[in-house]
Amino acid sequence: MNEYREGKVVELNPETGFGLIIDQNGQDIYFLLSEVSGLISVDSLVNFDIIKVDQGLMAINISLLL
Repeated sequence: MNEYREGKVVELNPETGFGLIIDQNGQDIYFLLSEVSGLISVDSLVNFDIIKVDQGLMAINISLLL
C-alpha cells in the first residue's frame, strides 16, 4: 500500500536517473527522475507516495508543492 509524504529534494543526478528526497521524518528516500511531474531542483519541496522495493523505500508520483 502506498503512503503519502512530503519532503525536500536534496540530490538530483541526471546521469544515473535518480534523486534523493529527505521526508518530514528525516528519512532518505530515493526516486527515479521519471517519477517527477513538472520541473524540480535541489531544495524543491515535493509531495509523493512511498512504495517498498527490494532496495528499501522509493518515492513515486512526485509533485512540486506550491
